[in-house]
Amino acid sequence: MTTVLVVDDEQLLVKGLKRSLEQEGYKVLTAHDGFAAVEVFGNEKVDLIVLDIMLPGLNGLEVCSAVRREKNTPIIMLTAKGEDVDRIVGLELGADDYVVKPFNTRELIARIRAVLRRAQTGPREEDVDESWLQNRQLRHREVVSALAGSSTAGFHRLGDNERVMYVAVPVRQDKAVQGVVMLVVGVNDIYETLNQVAARMILVSVLSALLAAVLSLALAGVFTRPVNRLTRAVRHMEQGRLDQRVPTRSEDELGELARAFNSMSSRLEQTERHRREFIANASHELRSPLSSIKALSQALVDSGEKDPAMYREYLRDIDSEMDRLNRLVENLLQLARMEEQELQVHKEEQEVAGVVIHVADFMEPLAAARNVRLTTAVSGRPVWPLDRDLVIRVLFNLVDNAIRYTPAGGEVRIEAEVRRRELVLRVRDTGEGIPEADQEHVFDRFYRVDKARSMATGGTGLGLAIVRQAVGLHGGRITVESIPGKGTAFEICFPK
Repeated sequence: MTTVLVVDDEQLLVKGLKRSLEQEGYKVLTAHDGFAAVEVFGNEKVDLIVLDIMLPGLNGLEVCSAVRREKNTPIIMLTAKGEDVDRIVGLELGADDYVVKPFNTRELIARIRAVLRRAQTGPREEDVDESWLQNRQLRHREVVSALAGSSTAGFHRLGDNERVMYVAVPVRQDKAVQGVVMLVVGVNDIYETLNQVAARMILVSVLSALLAAVLSLALAGVFTRPVNRLTRAVRHMEQGRLDQRVPTRSEDELGELARAFNSMSSRLEQTERHRREFIANASHELRSPLSSIKALSQALVDSGEKDPAMYREYLRDIDSEMDRLNRLVENLLQLARMEEQELQVHKEEQEVAGVVIHVADFMEPLAAARNVRLTTAVSGRPVWPLDRDLVIRVLFNLVDNAIRYTPAGGEVRIEAEVRRRELVLRVRDTGEGIPEADQEHVFDRFYRVDKARSMATGGTGLGLAIVRQAVGLHGGRITVESIPGKGTAFEICFPK
């Protein structure tokens, strides 16, 4: 068994090196100062010394010199300085190798193997008989090249599958080659290390490829899952299923796209619902006067009545239903143009008082016929950019509704004022009011607070829907406040 003497004053370092070397199959002796190292060396058979320079008592250089006076035992010097002077002195005193602290234990063990191998490959004069080289002709290409005057190195594989490196250097005297110095170094350890590194690199590459594939599949699933959900939802919407929604869990571009899709689908669903409701309501409203006209005309045809007064009464009723049907069609067309924004708004500076008085004068006969007092109140003399026809149409609808729903002896009031850079138009009445549950629906098409849809008060059910669209086209807003039994107030605000 190969014996290694480890000499260092750092006991923990010695302890670690001893365990590592023993695991590699070496017998390990230790010493912690120079005198102890010399004593162990003199009493034990030592094949290699790992020697620290900075030692108490005798330093490492002095120990190296003492060892060399006795034997040519291989020595590997350790130092924490790493200065060139220390290296040169150590090598001059006979050290075989030099390692600077801190070092890799595996590297040190590899150096120990290499030094021991060199000691075995090139036996020292006093230890081994060199007769094996006598009368032997070396024909290695490195030797031939060195004899020709060129230094050469090469790698070879020996019979026992050991790899070695040959280095041959010519020895010259007076420019003539007198001989060759040949160095043979085993490199199996280097190849083993390279093979281990290559194997680990292959393993790491395979594992990395597998990990990359798994991560790629996972990430592909994460990224494509929202897109797939969105695609399925779009295909369902193509089939008319407008209630599609996709989950929105992220804040990235896909999450933003999902939120936009949900908003779009909600609007489309709401639009489709309104369209169906509109068709149903419009069909009902159109059928009502048509049914009345058909019933009246059929009664005249089938009755055989010859009294002209009866015919005139029925024809007046038919004419009234025709007017109702005509108003309904006109309101539908007007609302459709407003919703499609085909109606152009032309604003000009208008005296607000003149607009209010014009509406009051026009509606006065209707108010007088129902015994309702119609008054106006304009604060100051405001001038405002308005589309006169559009605003008059809005006020007509509001005042007409107010008069219809205000009992005899009541009052309808048209007010105008400028408040916080806005023109405020207000129509108040002292009528029956609107129940709180109905107030949010009064601007819906065909909605009537009067559930019986009385012809005397209900109109077509489109007036307030037209008012809201007209106010919106004008850039304003409209609100309603009502207390059942006390009255209602509609307020319109137009910005400057």
